[in-house]
Amino acid sequence: GVGAKAVNALSSYFKAQSIRNGQAKMVEFSGGIILQDFPENVTEEKNGTLITFTPDSKYFGNFHFISEYVEKLLWNYVFLNNGLSIYFNGERFFAKNGLLDLLERNINGGALYPIIHLKEGDLEFAFTHMSSQYGEEYHSFVNGQNTTQGGTHQAAFREAIVKTIREYYKKDFDPGDVRASIVVALSIKVQEPVFESQTKTKLGSQYIEPEGQTIRNYVTDIVKRNLDNYLHMNQDVADIIYQKILRSEKERKEIAGI
Repeated sequence: GVGAKAVNALSSYFKAQSIRNGQAKMVEFSGGIILQDFPENVTEEKNGTLITFTPDSKYFGNFHFISEYVEKLLWNYVFLNNGLSIYFNGERFFAKNGLLDLLERNINGGALYPIIHLKEGDLEFAFTHMSSQYGEEYHSFVNGQNTTQGGTHQAAFREAIVKTIREYYKKDFDPGDVRASIVVALSIKVQEPVFESQTKTKLGSQYIEPEGQTIRNYVTDIVKRNLDNYLHMNQDVADIIYQKILRSEKERKEIAGI
């Protein structure tokens, strides 16, 4: 895609090698111009793609890679692909509990109750409420892409969790009181997704697949069914959430009074 083309154009050396079903193909470039197009050859290597590049010093000068940024991206890959191992600078990146591991790595204590982690079909989500923060925090993904600006899937989840909580407790809670101090990790897979910009930071799709169910209905159905079951089977957590909502409501009304 455009990302690989941009890297190629800005690299003094760029090599792309593809291995499929015992056949290997390799092409070398410099500044986006082909240096050598190697013929296909037989190989015993496993299927895969190898990209090697050196950033062009005339554009980037005395460059270096920021390890902390690369590591954050790699962690997201393994959180979203259970069982995948990625090795970077001698360190193994691996997660076996998906988005549960993502939240545990990011919240650093302070959760009011054990993280609720649920998944069904093409939707996975994990969340908890925090004792020491206000507002809402989301780590949302579409087809592995970190949608930092949210989109239709995140909007649907925010609506679904309020609807589910209201129906479970049979109380018409204010949405802000339900979601106050919540931390969420959310991942959905969408066929032919439509993003609102080239950077793919916000999902604009209305449907989970072409001519299929809307993302809003899909997310609402899964969240409502699974979360309602969880709360019925974990009354201690349900009680903590209820008390947390009441505290948020009390604080909100006190601030409004002031």
